[in-house]
Amino acid sequence: MNHSAARFAIRARLSERALPSVAPWRCLGEYAGGGRCDGCGEPITSAQASYAVDFKPDASAPSVRFHRLCFEIWQQECRALMPGAA
Repeated sequence: MNHSAARFAIRARLSERALPSVAPWRCLGEYAGGGRCDGCGEPITSAQASYAVDFKPDASAPSVRFHRLCFEIWQQECRALMPGAA
């Protein structure tokens, strides 16, 4: 996975509102392959650490899955969108 490409994809999805930019309700780290990363769009394998991220039921996306790196990039990009947030 290319770090720059993942950051670009996540920024694009955030600007399109395809990814939520609100604080998660719950995060679960796992090694459970299958499906695609909602951040970069690449497959998640069972050898890759990933996060299942859930949001409050009224959020635009009730849950998303990220590679570990994509989760970290998503958090950084969300903080950049809201500089006053912790």
